[in-house]
Amino acid sequence: MAGEGVRAPCEQALAFGPVPSRRLGMSVGVNVVPRKVCSYNCVYCQLGRTTGLTTERRVYTPTEDIVRAVEEKLALAPHTDYVTVIGDGEPTLASNLGEVRASVAAGWSGRTALLTNGSLLGTGTVMSEAAGFDAVLPTVSAADPATFRRLHRPHSSITFEGYMAGLRAFCSEHADITWAEVMLVRGFNDSPGSLRSIGALISELGPAETHLTAPLRPPSVTSVQPPTREAVELALREIPGAVDFTHPETSEMPESRADPVQHLVDITGTHPLRRSQAIDVLVNSGMSEREASERLHSLVQSGALVRLDRQAEPFYVRGRKAARAQHV
Repeated sequence: MAGEGVRAPCEQALAFGPVPSRRLGMSVGVNVVPRKVCSYNCVYCQLGRTTGLTTERRVYTPTEDIVRAVEEKLALAPHTDYVTVIGDGEPTLASNLGEVRASVAAGWSGRTALLTNGSLLGTGTVMSEAAGFDAVLPTVSAADPATFRRLHRPHSSITFEGYMAGLRAFCSEHADITWAEVMLVRGFNDSPGSLRSIGALISELGPAETHLTAPLRPPSVTSVQPPTREAVELALREIPGAVDFTHPETSEMPESRADPVQHLVDITGTHPLRRSQAIDVLVNSGMSEREASERLHSLVQSGALVRLDRQAEPFYVRGRKAARAQHV
């Protein structure tokens, strides 16, 4: 059915989803910083190369705009487990982070989560703001300065020692809500020595949960590869309490009452989707698989989506240039 075009893909979606998460169930994602404002420039990042490398905290988007977008998504997706502040970069750079969480929680009885690289947990009011979430998922993927710099390529003002001090301080007070994420990258942090060091660090921090993940989606540095199965098995032995989340997601995309094309474009802005997941989004609107496949192809042709192949599997991300696509 012809109608109003979706927004240009270069325009940020303040909220997207819900999307299936292996760790958080059905999650509505929240963007509180513009793409790609971050304190790191990680080699494995699924959002691409950092274009705004910074440690400056400020209000990037008004709280009321973000909360309104979240409320609209929740109204269209009532079966949501978490509202997850993830961002098109590092969410703790938003100085209204705590205000956003409190405003969302005031109008929604579900749980909230914060995905963070952990670099600012010891800075200013970040610790108290993060402590308000039901779950905080910091990155703990390096246990020495050299690996930290090589893997994350942080802002020049961020040191491994400062990062560790903030992480230790946060976990000393809030280990019960901390879910450590260990991103395993082949040739970077998957050697026996690296894994033993990470295991010792996890033992010291004592997070409630520890999750092993891998760069399965297209990374910013295309040569980056996931770990071998042997390395994952070694990590499970060396890192106490580690749970394996290095396998591809298998959950189908949930139904949503949102416009399916806009829904697909919004999700892929922050969360690259496998072909099967992208097809699910469109089929859930009532399309046949053939119609969904044709629509997916047309979105790529128009520039609204870009296809990227990873491990011989197609993924779809939001296009970088402005494009218009007809609503279903």
